[in-house]
Amino acid sequence: MKILVKAVGFIGDNLFGATAAEKLKQENPGAVVDYLLTLPQPLDLLDRNPYIDNVLLEADESQYDVIHQLYPIHRRSTPCEQFQQQCGVKSLSTDFTIYSNPSTDKYLKHILKPYQGIKIAWMSNWEEKSFLYTKEEYERGIDVPNLGYGGKRRNIKYIIDALNKLPNVYLFEVGKPVGYSQKNVDIMTVSEYSLTASLIKNCDYFIGGEGGLCNLAAGLGITTIITGDYVHQLYGWNGVIEQNENPKLGPIHYFKEGHYELDPYLTDEQVVENIKKVIS
Repeated sequence: MKILVKAVGFIGDNLFGATAAEKLKQENPGAVVDYLLTLPQPLDLLDRNPYIDNVLLEADESQYDVIHQLYPIHRRSTPCEQFQQQCGVKSLSTDFTIYSNPSTDKYLKHILKPYQGIKIAWMSNWEEKSFLYTKEEYERGIDVPNLGYGGKRRNIKYIIDALNKLPNVYLFEVGKPVGYSQKNVDIMTVSEYSLTASLIKNCDYFIGGEGGLCNLAAGLGITTIITGDYVHQLYGWNGVIEQNENPKLGPIHYFKEGHYELDPYLTDEQVVENIKKVIS
């Protein structure tokens, strides 16, 4: 049997959807499972997934016995579970593994050898994945376009500068800057994303907001610390997009332990203090 799984959405969704391959292999012994991406960035990483036979950017659908087209999800259960359900999988799981390039891992380990201390990868577009509001402002629910219920974004520069002052702590910026679209691909897109994965894997922590890079770090087995305001603003009990008492989005919902999501109402100063507590 040949099975094609067609991804949906952005990079994080492509990573989540790939978890269906392992389950399909288990429940359909001997089946070939191919995976069709919507974006090329994770091609090299997913090509190393032992449960995916072929990672594709285009496919001849007439060659397949079964085609599973994934579709957008809600936030009431985890993305992995939903995508697996869409493929008819019976035994669902929330966690996932990202397979980085061993040679690139080894190279980055050598490059980072001089940094003897705590190494932290921080998300370049963290500001886009943040909002700054009080509990009262969130409850009031007056949304300022692009700025949320508090009318402002977090001061990420302040947070990074404060952490940079800590002894034996080294921060490495990863990912694309604010305003960059994942659809702006070029010839270096796949190799750059693979290199980013290896850099993150050689760090002790990842800090930022919920999104593709955060999920990449979690799948690589790196402890993530994310600010909870972004998910709360969009999908919390008074979210502007979806209302959920406890939205199942972020590594704390995918893995049993090893990840942190900070209270959404923290000030920037409190965010710094909470991160310091985790890494100390």
